[in-house]
Amino acid sequence: MKSRRKNRRLTIMGMGSLMVDGDRRAQEVYIANISKGGAGIYIHKALKVGTGVHITFTQRDIEGERRFEEQPATIAWCSRCGSVYAAGIRFSDK
Repeated sequence: MKSRRKNRRLTIMGMGSLMVDGDRRAQEVYIANISKGGAGIYIHKALKVGTGVHITFTQRDIEGERRFEEQPATIAWCSRCGSVYAAGIRFSDK
């Protein structure tokens, strides 16, 4: 079956924080994969498709320096996965 993805995805396991638009506190998320267009995450509560969010994480650049990233995004899908929820987020154009 041919993939419908526009961008190649990098499988990782990292931590980040997710701020839902309108909330006062960010929640911790596990980042399972990331691409130019979005990310796959695991979270502790369900979120509605279309919800605006900001995801924050750190990464290392090619020289090994840590770089702080914050990306605006929307929830593309969300489904229960055991005791947590798996979700896909689509990065917004800046």
